[in-house]
Amino acid sequence: MQKIINLKPEEEVTTAVEYLWETGAEQVYFVVSDSSVFLRNIIGLKLLKREADRLGKTVVLVTKDEVGREMAKRVGLASRAVMPKISQAPEELSDQDILREMPPKEFESLIKEEVEIKRRATPQSRRMSDIKPKKIETKSFEEKKSMGEFLPSEREVEPEMNEPIFFEPEEIEIKKEEFLPEAAEEMSGMPARQQPIAQEFSKETEWALKKERKLARLWPAGWLAKVKKSFVGAPKPFQPYQEKKDFIPTKFLAVFIGAAVLIAVAVLYFILPKAEINIVPKSEAFSQDLNLVTDKGINKIDLAQNKIPAQLIKLDKKQSQEFSATGSRQLNEKARGTITIFNEYSSSPQVLVAKTRFISDNEKVFRITKSITIPGAKIQEGKIIASSVDAEVVADQAGEEYNIGPGNFKIPGFQGSPKYNAFYGRSKAAMSGGAAGTFRVVSQEDFDKAKNNLWQSLQPALDKEFRAQIPNGFKIIDNALKEEISSVSSDVEVGGRAEKFILTLKGTAKVLLFDEKDILQIATQKIADRIKDNQQVTGKIDQINYSDSQADFSKGQLSFRAKINGKVIWKIDADQLQKEMAGQDENAVKEILARHQEIANAQIIFWPFWVKSVPDNLDKVKVKLE
Repeated sequence: MQKIINLKPEEEVTTAVEYLWETGAEQVYFVVSDSSVFLRNIIGLKLLKREADRLGKTVVLVTKDEVGREMAKRVGLASRAVMPKISQAPEELSDQDILREMPPKEFESLIKEEVEIKRRATPQSRRMSDIKPKKIETKSFEEKKSMGEFLPSEREVEPEMNEPIFFEPEEIEIKKEEFLPEAAEEMSGMPARQQPIAQEFSKETEWALKKERKLARLWPAGWLAKVKKSFVGAPKPFQPYQEKKDFIPTKFLAVFIGAAVLIAVAVLYFILPKAEINIVPKSEAFSQDLNLVTDKGINKIDLAQNKIPAQLIKLDKKQSQEFSATGSRQLNEKARGTITIFNEYSSSPQVLVAKTRFISDNEKVFRITKSITIPGAKIQEGKIIASSVDAEVVADQAGEEYNIGPGNFKIPGFQGSPKYNAFYGRSKAAMSGGAAGTFRVVSQEDFDKAKNNLWQSLQPALDKEFRAQIPNGFKIIDNALKEEISSVSSDVEVGGRAEKFILTLKGTAKVLLFDEKDILQIATQKIADRIKDNQQVTGKIDQINYSDSQADFSKGQLSFRAKINGKVIWKIDADQLQKEMAGQDENAVKEILARHQEIANAQIIFWPFWVKSVPDNLDKVKVKLE
């Protein structure tokens, strides 16, 4: 079975070896381009030959490069200028040229040209070995296949998988003397400083192949192609080997490292170590009963009278709602209204007694409810200007028919005299209230029910709005808050005739507030008078219970009883403790803490973990009282 594989110009011998491992063909044709670095690496060609022999496969290099074919011949690999006609060869032809192997003399000339190019690239300051290798022996080439054979355009790889193959160290041996021993003979006539070009090339190649050999021992063959570029990389031009110089003197580096170590030690020893001692002082519970008064009339604590400042907050809120009247009763009501009475008769005033009759245009009689005096008319430029006065009138009889609209009225008592037309009345609004029979009225029950329903709706809104105005930190206790109905009104009075009525309610909220810090201040002062000198109040209150509260909102005062529960603690001199523990180890610190009876509990924390004693530097020692 035969296999044709196209190699790209940048692919190295490791790729060719990997292809050789992967394919199951017994005869493999590697098609190589003229510019491929593969053909200039004789060590790689030897490696390919050795691996082919180990696998029992025949390798044939197909290339138009005459030098490459000669190099393959030197290592024992078969080579051709064109592909033979086989079943696996591609149908498309990529080249129509007939390539022949050059005569030995032309091959030697090409070798000399390449050596001359490498020699020019070598620095003149280099001095090489005087050992001269043997001359290159050239042999005539065989004539290859006839015209009409061409290189394939693409490489075909069979989709078959082999078991991972590992290189063994003994299977690949790299020796410096194996690098172009024949080509060395051609360089025998060169100056001594130009001869070791091949030897330097051998160093670089040997280093790369050693890397490949180590990689092959560790990884399966299938992985080699993925990582080979990490140590082989792209082809590089030949460069003379130069040793890198160390620009940092060894002594200077040693001094620098030593100084860094000393600084690090100093930082670890003097800066990092610290200690923290958390102390819980000895404590004792106390209870204090106080009778207190909050007063909005003072602005500071009165310790003698146990008075503290108070704030009085007041808020009013109104709400109206329509309700239905459900009461009924027999009515015999007279219509009522107001008329304006005019005097165009004389400048003298006119008195009208109560119940004086007025007749409307539709012959409805109304009477004034009380006596009135109509002012006299004014005379201006010979003209009489009427004067007037308003008066309440009531219908002469009960009934709805007296609920008349606005109109004019005459006084029947002046009929037949000049005053009849000079005194008259006029209404601007309709008469109302006239009724006779059973009608719907607003009962007392309707009024009370509407009042309660409206208050239940108003009170939550009043309370929410009121509490939003209370400042933070102030306390409200029982009986200090009062919410009540301050006024209520209806557009229809109780007993009045109506199908519906509107009730308006105004609610008022009042509260007396105080700050609990003022109570704590009074309690602290009272307790301080009875505790020992080495004790102090913590400043925190566990609980305050309030009772017997009474408010007088008119005076802005609130009296109540308060029971305060708290603790007193023993005083501890943290600075003195800090000095006593400085420089002491853990056991000594425990003994120091045990001697202080005012300490109930303590915790010692050293940092970092290797620190076993309190630092001498007091800034690194922290005593914390809890």
